[in-house]
Amino acid sequence: MPVPSLPKFAVTESVNAPQVFDAIVIGSGIGGLVTATQLAVKGASVLVLESYVIPGGSSGYFEREGYRFDAGASMIFGFGDQGTTNLLTRALQAVDIQLETVADAVQVHYHLPDSLELKVHRNYEKFLQELIQHFPHEAQGIRKFYGECWNVFDCLNAMELLSLEEPRYLMRVFFNIRGPA
Repeated sequence: MPVPSLPKFAVTESVNAPQVFDAIVIGSGIGGLVTATQLAVKGASVLVLESYVIPGGSSGYFEREGYRFDAGASMIFGFGDQGTTNLLTRALQAVDIQLETVADAVQVHYHLPDSLELKVHRNYEKFLQELIQHFPHEAQGIRKFYGECWNVFDCLNAMELLSLEEPRYLMRVFFNIRGPA
């Protein structure tokens, strides 16, 4: 599959960069990058400012002693194809770009003290079984806890992504309360 052409971005540390922009985006996390791409696709001259050494925000990572660590909640709003929480997929669809992705069988591999290793398998039941294998006396609690987590995810995945700062919207979504709009 050919790689789609994306808007061209100039990465510069030069003081000779153009001084006039249609938009300046502060931060190169996913929100900033999506905003910048949407503006650039529409022909705007965009400057993205980032204080860290690499772009990506909470979707980035860092490495220590041969291990790679996720810097944030990058798996939640990624490249999925179901529901509404797949912001990257939706942002790319808005500019008619689709990327072929390869799902990782193990989403996260934790290396914990006392040589305990836990894998978060893409297959939900396989993940629960591995966790229960390490903590058999907690089987019921593990299933109950992750069942509640799944309920929250289903709720988030089913709702329209409007402002999460709007209390009336959240009450309506989570508690089916109809208040004044």
